[in-house]
Amino acid sequence: MRRLLKYARKQWKLYLIAAVFLVIGVYLSALGPKYIKEIIDTCIVGGRGDLFFSIAIPMLVIYLITGVAKYIQEFASDCISSAMQRCMREETFRSILAEDQYFFRENNPGELMSRTKQDIETVGFTTGFIIMFFIEIVFHVIYMSYCLIKINPSGAIPALVIMPIIGVLAIISEPKGDKLSDQRSDDIADMNQNATESLSGIRTVKAFGREREESKRFDKSNRSFFRHSLKLDYLWANWITPMEALARIMLYLAILLSGIQVIRGKMTLGELSAVTSYTSELAWPMMELGWLLTEFAAARASLRKITKILDAKPRIKDGPKHLDKVTGDLEFDHVTLEVADGKKILDDVSFHLESGKTLGIMGATGSGKSTIANLTMRFLDPTSGSVKTDGIDLKELDIDSARSGKAIVTQDIFLFSDTITSNLDKGKKGLIEQEILEQSAKDAAAHDFISKLSEGYETVIGEKGVGLSGGQKQRVSIARAFASGRPLLIFDDATSALDMETEKKVQRAILHRNNLTMMIIAHRISAVRDADEIIILDHGKIVERGTHESLMALKGNYYKTYITQYPDEEVN
Repeated sequence: MRRLLKYARKQWKLYLIAAVFLVIGVYLSALGPKYIKEIIDTCIVGGRGDLFFSIAIPMLVIYLITGVAKYIQEFASDCISSAMQRCMREETFRSILAEDQYFFRENNPGELMSRTKQDIETVGFTTGFIIMFFIEIVFHVIYMSYCLIKINPSGAIPALVIMPIIGVLAIISEPKGDKLSDQRSDDIADMNQNATESLSGIRTVKAFGREREESKRFDKSNRSFFRHSLKLDYLWANWITPMEALARIMLYLAILLSGIQVIRGKMTLGELSAVTSYTSELAWPMMELGWLLTEFAAARASLRKITKILDAKPRIKDGPKHLDKVTGDLEFDHVTLEVADGKKILDDVSFHLESGKTLGIMGATGSGKSTIANLTMRFLDPTSGSVKTDGIDLKELDIDSARSGKAIVTQDIFLFSDTITSNLDKGKKGLIEQEILEQSAKDAAAHDFISKLSEGYETVIGEKGVGLSGGQKQRVSIARAFASGRPLLIFDDATSALDMETEKKVQRAILHRNNLTMMIIAHRISAVRDADEIIILDHGKIVERGTHESLMALKGNYYKTYITQYPDEEVN
């Protein structure tokens, strides 16, 4: 709630404008029945037709001014809603970007998309338009009741008795609507997640003929959303129908009691008209209470979900130290990483990658290779031991220092829906010279195919590199790492989609960059054989380490892998 107040304070001018014109609109609306009363009692019943225009023209002017005031009030309210949504969306998105991998394991993309779109729209709409409309209803009811009592106290009795009953019914119905709104919000998140997964992996879906299964999965969430929406509609129908009936009964009783007084000569026809008008002005707010409470319930459910994201605290936190320059020196000192069930992903791993050197890492799938890359980038923190850069534990450095000196290329390539140039200089935001970008692309064996694209380096590629082959995307990603100018490059199975000839070109370019420190994680021996040191992982432990020659002489796991990959090559 404090966050909403913080956002609201920034929009105080808009709230003030909306409030001022709200008061003007309600006040002028209350004058209409008085003018109608004068026209009936003075001009029609009293026979003073000559005064008709002197009453009707001011009445018309008042109605026109009322319309303008209502327009300004609603426009200001809509501006508040849009501004609140913008503020909330910016903070929520920044909060999501600041989270670590632990957070994204617990919150799927579809859910996060739902929070940053539908939920924020719901809360923003409520804090702007709905809040001001609720205030208008409260002020409207109080002032119209005052005007009604002032004209004829007995004519106000039906309204004063029935309105509290309608209010109680509305309050009783609200908690049930809150729960259903919460469930419906979850359904929207599930639908977003299912649609995102299916569309992102559309090639896989079609390749394996999973269209029907994915459609069923989406339909399941859609049907759940439908059921909860139907229950919510049924709930409000059950409550709104009697509330609307009571509002109509209130109007009927007001006309009945006032009509009896007119017959008895205790009330004029003009006063009857005014009582009817004021009672009608009290009836419509009562009919809107159900809708208002539906919106409040939905907003409260959405706000809880948004707050959950904003209150999430990253486990990976800034340390007190900052490094202006990082050399690329990296050390793992007895590093162990355990997951929740006590299983060790890495077990007492130690190595020292000196600046300017190359480390190769090999091992079977699930042996912990990529985990080393994640710890190096400080996407994760070790359970015990320490990961150091330039002799300083990464936990003691701020996040920027821990990551700014490193660039990572993974097998799972992500390219932005932008130009090739923008994808290559993402780390420098347009500050990298074109010559450096092109040389980086040449070293990554990407320059030739980029030059042949329709717009060359200014060709816009689709989301995730749609339109490029797997090998082309990997080469662009490698070029991006080269262009970053960061001293430590991590290649996590980064050449898996390249043919042997292209892989050799890229490896030669990597080796010629003598000023770089490199960690090469691979399944192919060809990718690591020239490294200064090679470590072999098995179930999170280092079981072998050395150069290509020493590991071949050892005739262990590395040797067996070599024989498998090069069966026709003679081994001494």
